[in-house]
Amino acid sequence: MNRTSLLASMAVSAMLITGCASTAAEPPPAAGPSALHTMPDGTVMSDSEMADMPGMTHDHDHDHDHGSGPDASASPEPVGPSPAARMVCSGDVVADVSRILALDTEPAPTSAWAQPMFTCTYQLQGGPLVLSVHDATDEAAGKQYFADLRTELGDTEELRGMYGLGLPAYETDDGTVVFIRDGKTLQVDATALPDKLGPDHSMSQTDLAYAVATSVLACWTEHA
Repeated sequence: MNRTSLLASMAVSAMLITGCASTAAEPPPAAGPSALHTMPDGTVMSDSEMADMPGMTHDHDHDHDHGSGPDASASPEPVGPSPAARMVCSGDVVADVSRILALDTEPAPTSAWAQPMFTCTYQLQGGPLVLSVHDATDEAAGKQYFADLRTELGDTEELRGMYGLGLPAYETDDGTVVFIRDGKTLQVDATALPDKLGPDHSMSQTDLAYAVATSVLACWTEHA
């Protein structure tokens, strides 16, 4: 990819880090009781509605892990994506996508949750920008997913030095950037968008994916 363009996108990302810092005192966007979740079937539900549904706290294989007796709720598993995962679809990140691309209005992304994958789609002019978080609660499982995804993507290049921001990361030359932090894999996929993006039409798909990924990571760091 064009490293000159990449350095330009890093400069944009540096400004975005300041933006996240300015809202660091705010609570994580979707951590409150009124948070909404888009279910795999398209249904939108709040935390309280999910909690009231029979079986929701025992999603997937949780039933046989915790049993169905009186003590089954003694150690409930988390329901829905983590606050870190939800950040890719709200608040600073939405504003940052708008600023990076110099959009006239902020996009209205849609999300989906299929444990452990949280996916956020920004339907932009020209195609979708897709952010996803493999929301692993087990760090070893997260690292395995990160490695398996690299194999699945095929031809990738490791991001080294300052480009990797001190984290394991890799990219493709057609618009995908992947980072892992604390076992959670962040993937930004801009492959469906046209080339020559941004206000001066100088950003490649990979430049855009990198700039958006660093924005998310800045917010993860500020809210950790």
